[in-house]
Amino acid sequence: MPDPEQYDYQRYAILFVDDEEKTRKYFRRLFGDKFRILEAGDGIEALDVFRRHASEIGIIVTDQRMPNETGVGFLSKIAGDYPDIIKILSTAFSDIDAAIGSVNDGGIFRYITKPWDIPQLEVTLRRAMEFFSVKRERDALLSAKMQAMGNVLMSSRLAAFALAPVCAGIKVHRAGEAVASFIKIGVSGRGDSGGDAGLRSPDWAKLHDRQVELASALENELPAALKVDGLSSRTEALAAALETAGARISVAGGGEGSRLSSDTDPTPGLIDVLLGRSDDSAATKASVKTLAALMSIYDAGGSVRRVRGAGLTLDVGTAPAKPTGAAGTETARWLFDDDLLISSALGLI
Repeated sequence: MPDPEQYDYQRYAILFVDDEEKTRKYFRRLFGDKFRILEAGDGIEALDVFRRHASEIGIIVTDQRMPNETGVGFLSKIAGDYPDIIKILSTAFSDIDAAIGSVNDGGIFRYITKPWDIPQLEVTLRRAMEFFSVKRERDALLSAKMQAMGNVLMSSRLAAFALAPVCAGIKVHRAGEAVASFIKIGVSGRGDSGGDAGLRSPDWAKLHDRQVELASALENELPAALKVDGLSSRTEALAAALETAGARISVAGGGEGSRLSSDTDPTPGLIDVLLGRSDDSAATKASVKTLAALMSIYDAGGSVRRVRGAGLTLDVGTAPAKPTGAAGTETARWLFDDDLLISSALGLI
């Protein structure tokens, strides 16, 4: 038998529905110290109370015979949208046959007869609340697990852009870091550190089709970006790519560090392209051009960091030196060892 102390019986409320004030007062006196109780006098009022407190309610106990709306009539209106809420029908013994016949209409968990067996009713309420709480915890864990799986799928999909140069025989270093930078810049531009629902649940079939198209476009764009000599010139190429996307870029500094600023920020739209959420031709061209420019900067030993603030501000500088192997080997190592980099950039973990 579960230990009652391990459950918080007031975490979720019980909605008690009965047209008799004395009965509601009696129920509240019996169980008000153990459970959090909401009340309604008939099915119509109950529907209004439920709509205002749906996220708080774990159990509904309703009388069957009431003016305006029966208990089953009320329950049938919410059963489809809230199947997990525990629904208990309270009915007189003479109405049992009718109540049993209506159980499926209201998605009723159990019925209890009047007059109540108080100890048995308390046990029923405790078990119902335990059952509801366990289901909620299970659903939360399952949701977290599915989200984690989605994160892995998404990061792997996006990591494929770092693999595209290898497949095309294009020598480029630190392609994975460039992809992560591109994602982080665009996600941060949404003004929400956790991204949005579209990032978490993309159209996977469309994403695959678009990625094949975008990877091919990147393979065509990247050689020209890599022909540009020097970090400073590649920074100017990034500025030009962002202007193609609609930014009004001003460049300050030079040499070891430059700052690109714009009062408009097109990067969220560029991310939409990469995630398969937009197939606009102009945005597609700008997104691929920007990603290629970022890859060329990282290949030249640079790094790009977004600065918080209105509009778009990017600092381009020299990354700390670290040993590098062959371009293909480095990219492959990133794909296997640092896949969390993309998930982190997406803000999903």
